[in-house]
Amino acid sequence: MDIVRVFEQNADLFLNDMNSSYTLGSCARFISGVALLFGLAYFSPAVAQTRLGIKAAPDDPNGEIVELPRYTVTDSRILPPPESWRHATLPGYEILSNARDFTTQNFLKDFQQLQAAIGIVWPTLVDSRANTPTLIILCARGNSFQQFVPEDADPSVFITRTSLFVEDKERGAIVIDFTMQEVFEDQILEDSEGQKISAMSDPYGEFYRQYSRFLMRHANGGVPLPEWLEEGLSRLFTTLDFRKKWIEFGKVEHGFSQTAVSNLESDGSKEIRDIDESSSWWDSAPQSPDSNIGGMPEGGRITTKSRRERHGAIFSFDKMFDYEKGKSTTFNHSRWSNQCFAFVHMCIYGLQKKYQKQFIKFALRACKGPVNENDFKECFNRSYEQMATMMSMHVDTLAQESVLFKVKRGQEGLPDPMPVELREATQAEIGRIKGEALRLAGHVDASREAFIVPYLRKERDAGLLASLGLLEVIEQRDARARKFLEAAAKEDVVRPRAYVELARLRLNEALAAPAGSNGRLSAAQTANVLEPLFTARTQPPPMEDVYSLIGYTWMCSEVPPKETHLEVLLEGALIFPGSARVMRYAATLYALHGGNKTLARSLVDMGVRISPDQETRESFESLRGRLD
Repeated sequence: MDIVRVFEQNADLFLNDMNSSYTLGSCARFISGVALLFGLAYFSPAVAQTRLGIKAAPDDPNGEIVELPRYTVTDSRILPPPESWRHATLPGYEILSNARDFTTQNFLKDFQQLQAAIGIVWPTLVDSRANTPTLIILCARGNSFQQFVPEDADPSVFITRTSLFVEDKERGAIVIDFTMQEVFEDQILEDSEGQKISAMSDPYGEFYRQYSRFLMRHANGGVPLPEWLEEGLSRLFTTLDFRKKWIEFGKVEHGFSQTAVSNLESDGSKEIRDIDESSSWWDSAPQSPDSNIGGMPEGGRITTKSRRERHGAIFSFDKMFDYEKGKSTTFNHSRWSNQCFAFVHMCIYGLQKKYQKQFIKFALRACKGPVNENDFKECFNRSYEQMATMMSMHVDTLAQESVLFKVKRGQEGLPDPMPVELREATQAEIGRIKGEALRLAGHVDASREAFIVPYLRKERDAGLLASLGLLEVIEQRDARARKFLEAAAKEDVVRPRAYVELARLRLNEALAAPAGSNGRLSAAQTANVLEPLFTARTQPPPMEDVYSLIGYTWMCSEVPPKETHLEVLLEGALIFPGSARVMRYAATLYALHGGNKTLARSLVDMGVRISPDQETRESFESLRGRLD
């Protein structure tokens, strides 16, 4: 399929999508357009050289071995004893576990079924993670979980007492504490369908909740959702129940409150008492037709006292939607969480789903910035107090709807989890995986130690060499970094950022001594820089830096790119429509060397729309003037 035609057919769609922030689900049409793009084969290094029409410098023509740097131990420290972990892989995931094989296998089986269930209930969440490799570390021995816990947790870090989620643009890490799970793992119950269920379910339940938050942020382009929306949706995922033949989502059996009556009465907070007494909707809720559902008092009247005893104090809606404002007063996180859950559940599944469309409209508006009661009225055509009345009825009756997926006759249902082979992890794998997770969690010194220890033990795994090279890049030791990265690339390491940094180092070297005319890169220098970048394009996840470096390299080259070369930049513009850098290189190169000036103008128009500042906008406007 012609990538230019894909872009031209969807140009108006992409431009329209730029009018709104990247919010959950807002890029669905765009993603479907990009899906066409991925019907194209990625360029391999060999194909890259052929299509570039230039000959790359030969790589190690004499078969010379890359000489690696040395680490000098300057103190009397004794290397720690080798660790024992188990290793496994799933598509998109690499697993390291020091839990029992039984515990690890159970978790990985459940995790695969969870992925399949979410793929049916909310497919865009799973799809958004497909291209981002993730490390999973299961900790069940000694103090292995605590070493990963950040000292000062950033708001973007998901952490509970049993789970930790950290990431950057290239990969993520999920660390789970299974210490207590192993204590109870012998207490196994058999359900009616013969499936094994752990008696100690907290690590799984909390994992479901936090994993959904992890997925939602990726579906939202890495941007956190508003606190109330993320909290409500993540709580909603705790209702996910699945078996071989059916999936149920959104069912609430025991109410929304998790707060005991004694805790409510002993709080003694004036702020809470004021909210209780001023929330007139406590007494104005209509009677429910199911008056005895959920423990309603005799006579069917829902009183202030009965509600307070069963559900706790209710935060005013403005404080629910403005998390920081709520925290500035006396704040009970559990009550706030319950109310977020109740509101989200009501809008999506309650009251015959009459508020679903209005809720989506309001949620999208909230993703763009703070909302107030006027925004709420425009979306729902109701005031905070009026909607609180509806939520009261929803909470008290427990007459909610859920979504039930059943397998059609003749179909098999959820796929069986693929078998996972557990084996003893090498010291290089242990050091690399732990080191990457520690780096993502902000433990720089511990991360460096994890990488270097197996290297001192003469481990030369390509993945470990790539991690060491990236470590040297971070610490600005370019000469050492270059040696590690060249060695890792020679072993065909699967690590796109390693190839990006290698290309950057090669480019800097070439720019310091350009071999082309007029101080530009020669054909051989250009190919030498582009080679690792084309390799990075074949590996997940797609990276913005790949395309921006390709564009910059062509700008510095004495060899003009051909029309087929420009398609690579167009590909980057399609995959990263919000990147002003990629769009600028694509627009400039199409304007200078492309034959399709209409396409060049479309790229310029998109660049103007997404420009983050006046200077960038003026550069696109100047380019538009040259085209006109």
